[in-house]
Amino acid sequence: MLKSITASRGRQFSLSLLTLAIAASNSSAAVLEEVTVTAQKREQNLQDVGVSVSAFSGDQMKALGVTNTTEITQQVPGLQVNTWSPTITTFNLRGVSQNNFTDNLEAPVAVYSDDVYIGSMNAISGQLFDVERVEVLRGPQGTLFGRNATGGLIHYVSRDASDDETNGYVDFSVSEYSTRSIEGAVGGALSDNVRGRFSARWEEGDGYVEATQPGVRALGGRDGYALRGQLQIDVDEATTLDLSVKYTKDDDVPTGGYVVYSAGGASVDPQTGLGVRDNTVVRPFEHDSEYEGYFDREATSVTAKLTKEVGDGLEFVSITNYTEMDKFYTEDGDGAPILAVNFTTIADYEQFSQEFRLSGENDTQRWQVGAYYLDMQQFNRAITAGIPGAVGGCAAGAIAPPALPDGTVLGCADWAPPGVGAPDSIVVPLNAATDYSVNLDSRNWSVFGQLETDLSEDLTLITGLRWSQDDKDIDFVNTYGDINTPSQTISVVRGLPQNTIDYGDYAARVQLDWRASDETLVFASYNRGIKGGNWSVNAGVLPSTPNFQHKEETLHSYELGIKTELTDYARLNATVFYYDYQDYQAFALTGLTPQVDNSDATVKGGEVELFLTPGDNWDFIFGLALNDSEVDTVFDANGGPISGNELPNAPDYSANFLGRYNWDMAGGNMAIQLDGAAYGDQYLEVTNSDVSFEESYSVWNANISYTSGDESWKVALWAKNITDEEYRIYNLDLGALGATSFYAPPRWFGATFSYNF
Repeated sequence: MLKSITASRGRQFSLSLLTLAIAASNSSAAVLEEVTVTAQKREQNLQDVGVSVSAFSGDQMKALGVTNTTEITQQVPGLQVNTWSPTITTFNLRGVSQNNFTDNLEAPVAVYSDDVYIGSMNAISGQLFDVERVEVLRGPQGTLFGRNATGGLIHYVSRDASDDETNGYVDFSVSEYSTRSIEGAVGGALSDNVRGRFSARWEEGDGYVEATQPGVRALGGRDGYALRGQLQIDVDEATTLDLSVKYTKDDDVPTGGYVVYSAGGASVDPQTGLGVRDNTVVRPFEHDSEYEGYFDREATSVTAKLTKEVGDGLEFVSITNYTEMDKFYTEDGDGAPILAVNFTTIADYEQFSQEFRLSGENDTQRWQVGAYYLDMQQFNRAITAGIPGAVGGCAAGAIAPPALPDGTVLGCADWAPPGVGAPDSIVVPLNAATDYSVNLDSRNWSVFGQLETDLSEDLTLITGLRWSQDDKDIDFVNTYGDINTPSQTISVVRGLPQNTIDYGDYAARVQLDWRASDETLVFASYNRGIKGGNWSVNAGVLPSTPNFQHKEETLHSYELGIKTELTDYARLNATVFYYDYQDYQAFALTGLTPQVDNSDATVKGGEVELFLTPGDNWDFIFGLALNDSEVDTVFDANGGPISGNELPNAPDYSANFLGRYNWDMAGGNMAIQLDGAAYGDQYLEVTNSDVSFEESYSVWNANISYTSGDESWKVALWAKNITDEEYRIYNLDLGALGATSFYAPPRWFGATFSYNF
């Protein structure tokens, strides 16, 4: 059976491929549950929203076994999620991403949690628990969401404390590599006007990348927990206050680099130095690090949301948030059983944000206006020990210049070559260590508005505009040293013109929605997205570095889509798009240092989502995404310019599938499910080097579950990557030194028991 609701324009269904909450029912039929989304900052049926959006509920994620931010990638057409160690997660939508690992950069695919923008990429990774739904919006979302959402956004919405009746659940899972987790929540009324909810998740497990050296742990493990407490208070009949506090901690998680490739693309055994030239993987699930790295992270987020009906159909919303995060990360950067490069980063991050919105509607119009403020303060320190090459622009073994009277030290590129043994000069060690620190202060304010006007019963015009102002300042200090020698300052970048960014620009939206019939919505849109500039900070930065600061990027998006119910048992959503990038921010490792350069780029493609229910017991979902991208000019790992490359993590096609059959048995409901995704050839870095090339692959998962007749408990057996596919999810090209890669988990079996009350 299909649950439906009545919308303003007749019967509508939540038809996106990922709006399925495939849950067991007392009847023999599977249930298609609707998902209400807030893609336009107001609640709407997904099929009424003229935006390319995929959304799925918390119940569906449980059915699919999704427990963290990276696992949604296989169920959203056009989405790729890459993780390099536990510290950074990057989202790629339609090939748009910031495929980097530096602490100070923000992503073009914005991430929101309960209406709050997460400004630090370090705070994006984490466990999902007690989730109401997840929304994935493709394309620029600048007018309503604003902050850096050029490529789209991911919005995680937690289950709130609105239930009066006491309710909750407990989930317990065990799986391979000694992995185990427990998750639960309880909520209900605390008094006549106050409701509460408390939820938590804990997870621990050994890694799947085994260590070959004694005293070193496996990589890919988990050790962390998360807590969230919520209150919902009825201040008066027209005012509701939602309060939330969330705390997450990752504790002593093993880290390291592994799977070393040669510059030509061959997989190399680091212990023998031998490999082949066809990208064959020698040992994808072993690492040879002699140094045991680890990762610690703590994050706290406090949010207050005030919603007030102010009369005459007007609603006022205020969202206030404070977030802080501390991170310590250290690893063996070379992945070899020798002391070559060890890498350590320390990050302290704070952000405060405030958003005000006022919305209203009449018979033919719906509108909202708002203002937004964001203040981010972050300190980053990076220590790289064992660099055999250049430091601060000075070749190893060279003579570096002296300091200026004000303490600023000019790098080698700023100084005429001194004579050997020149007075007050300093010698760059042959095996140096760099230690640089960054203080970044970023403030943003914006005002925005959107208007929907019904031109007729079937035609709606949507216009939106946002003005955004960025003010940023950075202080950068770079020092170096060697064994038994004191650290010396080699570069100070402070108080110079390139230390500040003063940037104002606008995001815009023009869209036409045509209700072709009660079952079909057709939409055409133009969106202008913006993303502010930033800095490339690394050990090679000097006052004269030409691309120390990179420019802002602008994306012009053109889109045409349809959402339709073909029959009572078949629904289809499809979109085609064209992106015109100006000053695309392309990240690459250039000369062994992370660097962002600006280049124009284009992307064109489309997505198709299809849902079929051929019988009471069957459900099928299909998705397909096509992508064709080109970047004008980027620089490879050796600093050479190259043109016509593809965007990273942008396969020419990707497809996903889910098939589910359920039947009544023993007073309850049994279900079996097979789902998977296939990806075409792609490059993992914008340099498109041989070593970053990833051949096409597919991943399949299976699940069998039994739910009791009263739906109070459920047991499931599941397997992920059942064909044991070997594929990479991240690659770091080191030029002549080769590259290190990170592989996705192998075949993985587990079981989950759930109890609801």
